[in-house]
Amino acid sequence: MKRNLMIRAAAFLLLAVMLCTFVGCSAARTMRASSNARKVVATAGDIEILYDELYYLTNTRIAELKEVYGEDVLDSDEAKAELVEFVWANLLTREHALRAVGAEYDVYVDKGEVGESVSERMEEVLEQNFEGDRDAYAESLNESYLTDRYVRNFLATNGYMASEIVMAMLQAGDIPDSDEYALGVMQSKDFIRTVQVFISRDNGRDDATNKANAEKIAAKLQAITDDAKRYTAMRQEIGGAYNNDYTDTLGNGYYFAKGEMESSYESVAFALNDYEASDVLETMDGYYIIMRLPKDEAYIKENFAELKSKSYYVALNEKVDAMLATMTLQKTKLGASLDLFDLPEIDAKGGEGLVVVLVVALCVLGAGVIIFLLRVLLLRRRMTGKKKQ
Repeated sequence: MKRNLMIRAAAFLLLAVMLCTFVGCSAARTMRASSNARKVVATAGDIEILYDELYYLTNTRIAELKEVYGEDVLDSDEAKAELVEFVWANLLTREHALRAVGAEYDVYVDKGEVGESVSERMEEVLEQNFEGDRDAYAESLNESYLTDRYVRNFLATNGYMASEIVMAMLQAGDIPDSDEYALGVMQSKDFIRTVQVFISRDNGRDDATNKANAEKIAAKLQAITDDAKRYTAMRQEIGGAYNNDYTDTLGNGYYFAKGEMESSYESVAFALNDYEASDVLETMDGYYIIMRLPKDEAYIKENFAELKSKSYYVALNEKVDAMLATMTLQKTKLGASLDLFDLPEIDAKGGEGLVVVLVVALCVLGAGVIIFLLRVLLLRRRMTGKKKQ
């Protein structure tokens, strides 16, 4: 019996080690910023807007203004007032409305399929862009006024949430599933066709070179006055040396509905006229030059089933717009007290130490509990043996 007890004890300890390892790995997959990053500065309905969002918007706007107008751009009280107005006017976004709609269907940025997809994508980002070096990643975040939480939320709302919400809306019967509805969407202004040149940040060239190449292509296309010649030139660039998007090498284009793509891409694409080439769009993954094309009715007919699934996003987009119209930004006491020109800094890795301490404490506590239970079991065994004697 003693041997069985010792085997059981070893099994308990092994389980404890495995649990601690799992907790440690889970903690390592996210990066916890300093505590001020997670404080609530404003609310909009049930959505909380945290300090790291305000911090990013304010600092990037200041950097933009200084780059365009010089370091002394905010010397005047009028300029400072304009910045404050800009920040509070732009802090509430469609991404917050999308999260609010998602909550109605139990779809969240950090749970279920969305959370898993974001975690997988972040592992790729860390490996591809930082060779798995978390310190280098943290340094990059600090340089860009970002936190890991902010980046993950951005990826979730711009890459994964929409499709999950659409599926939930279909299951709930909140999206019409008729061919007539889908065809009407495809023929509307909310459904467009684009082609693009995409230059990836992860193509072996340095970022400055990639950006310069993108700007050169955009300038070349925009200098062409004839639509047909501009489209021909666009197709040549799609098959050229700099393009890293190989999904449409013939330049036939992508069809998509408003609400389906990343918001920054859509804001550019939907503002274009047919055959117009965009300026360079910079994203986390790289640089886009977008051209809008007229829709091809024959293509729509031949690919109706595939395009029908894309049409569902218009219903989601309408729901998000309606939600945003009902949302009002309310500053918290902290938000109202902040001086936007003297914001406390955020360390993207500043809360990591606390996580490690908590994980170690839990492991030690767990091991202590197991040892205590083992002692109780041994004591009971001895008492039982004495009674038998």
